[in-house]
Amino acid sequence: MAASRPRIACFHGGGSNSKIYEFQCARLEELLKPDFQLVYFDAPFTRSAGPGVLPAFDAESFRPYKTWFKGEDAASQDGSGYDGARDGVDRVWEMMRGAGEGGGGEWIAAMGFSQGSRVVGGLLLDQQVRAKAGLERGDGDIELRFGVLCMGGGAPMISAASRDAQPGELELVSIPTFHLHGLKDANLLPGRKQLATYYDPQTTKLMEIDYHHAMPWNHEDLHGFVKFLKDAYSATQGKP
Repeated sequence: MAASRPRIACFHGGGSNSKIYEFQCARLEELLKPDFQLVYFDAPFTRSAGPGVLPAFDAESFRPYKTWFKGEDAASQDGSGYDGARDGVDRVWEMMRGAGEGGGGEWIAAMGFSQGSRVVGGLLLDQQVRAKAGLERGDGDIELRFGVLCMGGGAPMISAASRDAQPGELELVSIPTFHLHGLKDANLLPGRKQLATYYDPQTTKLMEIDYHHAMPWNHEDLHGFVKFLKDAYSATQGKP
């Protein structure tokens, strides 16, 4: 039996959903298929369509549109409000564990587009803070090796662990991250601010493409993106 491929958790942008993100990543996924499995997750809250979603994804089959945050106020930045029992980061970990119950390869990374980049940051920061404190997340713990933030912006989703570790101050994410920015993206400045504010410059890499708010699709950009993912995974193999 062939070995299970390592898995990358994928988180869509605000006002989108897993079906749309999977469609947007189709060419990327085809190139990665021999080596990695991309697994797409849906946000819990419903909202209107996000930037660039319409008219391309107006069909009923692409609805409803989702968001990872219930509101824009500071109290909503932990992604809570869906069931009152767990913050958003814990809920995402549980979604990933649930997706692994039927078998599958090791979770090696998380990739997020736009608002989904905040989910990736939240997972990495939570993992980092818990590791420093010697805390466990429970059965089926996942140890991400790196994160990929595409056309992102904004602070990492705040988990209870990261909030309690340094009240009022978030430490920089030092788990390796790769940031994809589009030079024609309206979200370029927020993306640059996200990179400079929340991520350790010693463990980040940046790829800029001459593109708008979308996943890469042309040959050169796609192959450069794929090379990073493979190189990032190779660099972490053999590390505890």
